[in-house]
Parts: sequence; structure tokens; C-alpha cells
Amino acid sequence: MTRSEERGDRSARNAVALGAAIAKLGVDCALEVRGGLALLLPSPTGAVALQVVETRRAVLALAKDHGFTHVAIELPNERRRSSTPPTDASLLRD
Repeated sequence: MTRSEERGDRSARNAVALGAAIAKLGVDCALEVRGGLALLLPSPTGAVALQVVETRRAVLALAKDHGFTHVAIELPNERRRSSTPPTDASLLRD
């Protein structure tokens, strides 16, 4: 067990519950957590569901209710569906 697991997430964020709540809306997607950001990776059908304004508003409200501050959506693309690693070059940071 690592230190971060021992301490746990001290925020009220609950990604598992958020994912289940989003699925109940009919949005098929994977969910990644990056701090206060909930990153949705919808399937093509999930992306269609997210085109509805009320659905997007409901997702934002659910994320807030589950302790997240922001939601981002990564739309499906060929590179994400590929089983090969991305060929983009890494960027150096100063």
C-alpha cells in the first residue's frame, strides 16, 4: 500500500459513483480523473448523447454533486481507437 492510498482522497470526489450516474443518463463513456477534472471519453454513441444540451448540463451538475470542479470531453477519434501507441512527439518543458 502506498502513502497516497493510506491517506486517500480527502476531497468528496467519487469517480465510481459519478461514472454510474452518467451511465444512468444514457451516456456510454470511460471516465478519467485528474484532480478536480472529470475527463469523459465517450464512445461514438455517448458522443451523440452529449450533443443534447440538457444531457451536458446534467453531466456538469452530476460532476459538481460528486465533488468535481470541471468536466472535459475528449471526442472519439481514430488515434484513440487505435491499439498502437500515438506517434506524436513529446514536448519539452522549461
